Parts: sequence; structure tokens; C-alpha cells
Amino acid sequence: MGSREGAESIHFGTSGYRGRWAIEFTEGVARDIARAVCDYLTEVDSRPGKTVLIGYDSRLHADVVAEWCAEVVLRNDFDVMLTSRDTPTPVLAYYAGDVLKDRCAGVINCTCSHNPVEWQGIKFSLHDGSIAPPRATDFISERATAYRRSERERADGAPTGSMELFDPLASYCTWILESGNGNCRIPFNVERIRAHFADKLVVIDEMHGTARGYMRRILDEIGVPYRVIHAEKDPKLGDLHAANPEEPHIQGLKDAVREMGAALGLGLDTDADRYGVVDAGGVYIEPNYVLAMLTRFLGVERALKGRVATTYVTTHMLDRIAADIPGNDADRPTPGALPMHRRDPGYAIVRGPEDGLVSRNVFTVLTGLKYVIQVPQMERDYTLLEAPPADWRCRLLIGGEQASGLTAMGNVPDKDGMLACLLVLDMVAHFGTSISEIWEETQRLYGRTITRPINLKVPDDRKAAFIDSFLETAGDDGVVAGLDVRFAGGIPGKYAELQLADASGCENNFVHVRPSGTEPLVRVYLETASEETLEALQADVDARVERLAS
Repeated sequence: MGSREGAESIHFGTSGYRGRWAIEFTEGVARDIARAVCDYLTEVDSRPGKTVLIGYDSRLHADVVAEWCAEVVLRNDFDVMLTSRDTPTPVLAYYAGDVLKDRCAGVINCTCSHNPVEWQGIKFSLHDGSIAPPRATDFISERATAYRRSERERADGAPTGSMELFDPLASYCTWILESGNGNCRIPFNVERIRAHFADKLVVIDEMHGTARGYMRRILDEIGVPYRVIHAEKDPKLGDLHAANPEEPHIQGLKDAVREMGAALGLGLDTDADRYGVVDAGGVYIEPNYVLAMLTRFLGVERALKGRVATTYVTTHMLDRIAADIPGNDADRPTPGALPMHRRDPGYAIVRGPEDGLVSRNVFTVLTGLKYVIQVPQMERDYTLLEAPPADWRCRLLIGGEQASGLTAMGNVPDKDGMLACLLVLDMVAHFGTSISEIWEETQRLYGRTITRPINLKVPDDRKAAFIDSFLETAGDDGVVAGLDVRFAGGIPGKYAELQLADASGCENNFVHVRPSGTEPLVRVYLETASEETLEALQADVDARVERLAS
């Protein structure tokens, strides 16, 4: 048995539990979560499949955690398929849903994603690789907490299951390159990619993580010249504070692209479910911009049909782009349907019309890709179907979020950083120009867009006051940072969203404020049509933080 030390209460974030090694996250915590997963698979989501897929990332201790979980699962009447090396999260999702299929009961992934090296985590996914919905994570959280508090007896039996080791690298790479060949996944124009990049260099940043060898194999198959940085497995992440392919952690890739004279840089986080894009000259491209360009590329340029889904804090530009997808009316929300976050009974509008900030061409959901993948399982009015259609994965054209998460038609029902990288390569080859030039053209067509995410360390006892300050100012004064408030609403103490008009009357200016679901932070998302407005809003946020501290 593992130590009883560690967190007493287990709370799952978007789909898993995270904590600092040997503080909140201990052997006892890991084993109790594994027990709770087995209880869920036995009591709630019982299926014919009796195999639990277990994987882990490249960080220190992750392989040991996987062994602890495997021991518990084998003692709870399940078989185990355990990866023989650290493996990307989307690859586990692929293997569960597309290889094991009916044999799979569920997936335990021992990963802390992009968090700093001293953190550890466990993520649970459903039998088909889908990110676990709240009904599953709530059960697992409550049951694991009961075990932690000794409110429920630990009843592991003798090992009855069998265990098999496997490495899905070759299988996944073949599968993703066969996209569109007898399946509904979006095909890549391999010949065009090869021709465009024949005399251009691509830099891959593996960030010492699970993606090692994956993009290399894929680019070798296509015939794209590349160089790799941070290619060694390093459980302590080398000189990286966090294997997160976003600012500021992507500086190494920016430097490499600039120094090598490369045309493009592509980065992947520890478990390869998040992506990062760097253009020639070392210019980092925000995930919001990548998602907007890919929506234009797939929907407008290639005229592919399907639902576009995103979270409510992701760029509003998507709604303007999706309006131009030809013949896509059947895959737009029902006119006037309220998005998921607006259906909370605590949501209140303090200024503006009832239908303010309601997207018309894009399905807008709560934060987390687990909600994005629910979109093709919904009616057009956001009502979740009791039994999703057999082809539900084929109904989503593209789904993504500000936090570098993305999936697309027919692909895995989870974030897939390698898919994102391939779509970017295909898009650049299609337009035949740099990604910065594609972005400039996209803005000329759909309006100037600048986004800035801000992470603030706000004490827990002041988070509600900070969030509410935006609603109070909007409701009382009707002006925030010198801009007229056209809409303001939210859930007091939990969330605020604003749409603002600048002096020219442009209304493409937005503020979203919410607490992080996985870290002790308040997240502010700014989106504006000009640098001047962006800086005015930044100054307003800074002033609110200062007032809170005084």
C-alpha cells in the first residue's frame, strides 16, 4: 500500500487531477484515484470491454505512477495494456477508440500536461478516448476523496487480470497520414506540402516530451526537411521551466527558427496535446490566430462543412469567419440559442440586449476541450443528445480553444498537437506564403484582431471581488477603460464578459475574466481591434489589481 499522505480531497480539473509531487500528489493519492476509476467503470459505465489502457508522459516519476495504477487495476478485475514508453495523450485516445474499440473500458493517463516539472497528474478518458465529461470526473473525484478520508474501505483483491506492453508510435503515424482515405478525417495534401517545403526548413521542438520521434516519422514519410531541438528524454525538462509551447516557454524554438533561417517552427508540450507555432524570423503565432486561420482554410477556402466549436473565451473572430463557410447553415446553432455558459441560472446581464455576445455561426461552450467535443453530440440548440449519433466525430469540422487545444473532423475526441501541426503545414502549403502573411490577409478580410491572455495571482479571498469589479463598473458607469460597454454579463463571483465599442464605433473589443480551473490564478482574456485599445484595457486590469492589493 502507498503512503496515506497527500491531498485529502481530490478535485478533478478539466479531466484530471494535478498536484505537486510528494505534497498533494503521493502514491496513496494515485492508488485511490485508480480505485475510483475502477469503481466508475464497474458501477456507472460498465461495458463489455475489460481492458484499461494506461499511459504516462516523460516527466519524472510518471512511469512509476503508471505502475501503481496498473497494480490497482489488475486487482479490480480488469486487464491492462500499458505503454512501453512515454506516449502522447492523443495517441492513447487514438488507440483506445480506433484500435482497441470494444475491448477498451477506459484510459488512465499519468500526465500533468504542460505543468512545471515538480507537478504530477492523472487523467481519465472514456472507452473511446473521449475526454471524460463532468458526470465521470465528479464520480471519480468523490469516490477517491472517500477513499482518502477512509470513508470507504479499500477492497483490492488478488491480481486477476493480464498485462500487455505496447508502443503505438508507428501505428498512430500511419493512421494520421491516412486521413481522408476511406474515412471522414480531413485529408492532407501531402504532395503539395512536400513541394512547398522542399527547399525550406521546419524546426520541431519536442520539449523533451512524449512527442519524441512522432513528428520526425511523419515528416520523413512526407519528405519535409527538418531539424529537432530538445529531442532527448529529460524527466526534469532540461533548461525548460515547463514543457509548454506558448510564451514565454517557447523561446528556445523562436531562437532556433531565427538562427537556422527556418520557414516554420512547430512545438509540442509534454504530452503532445498542445501545439505551438513560430513563423520565420522567430515570430510566435498566438493559438487564437492559428485557430482562426485554420477555420478559414478548412471552411472557407476548402469549403468543408461541419460544426465549428470553441470556448467562450476564445477569439470572437471565429464567428465572423464561420459566417462565410458556404452551405453550412445546417451546422450552425439554432438562431437565438443561448450558449452553454449563458444557461447557468446565476448568469445576469448588467448591460445590453438579451442576445448580446451570442454567436450565430460558431458553437460556444465552456472552457475545456471536453465541452468542445460535446458539440457534435448536441442538437443545434445546445441540447445534449442522450445517445450521440454513431458518426458524431464526423460532424465537427474544427474545434479549438485559446489554450492551444485543437481537434478536427473524425480525429481523436481529445486535443491533438500533432494534428494541429499537420494542419498548419497543409495550410501554409495551400496559401504558398508565410503564416504571418496568411494572418495579415485574414485580418484584412475579417477585421483587425489582437488577443492577449493575462494570468493574475489573486488571493482566493479576493478573486470574487476582482471579477465582480468588471460587472459593477460596466453596470454603473457604462464605460470601461474609456470604451462604451455594449454588453456586460456574467455569474457574480465566478465570471464576467464584456463587449466594448471604441471611439470609431468598432465593437470588436472583448474582455473575459474567470478563475483558472487547474491553477491558483485568475485569467483575463483581452481581444481588441487596435493596439491602443489593448493597452488601455491592460492598464485598466493593472489598476484593478493594484486597488485590490491596497
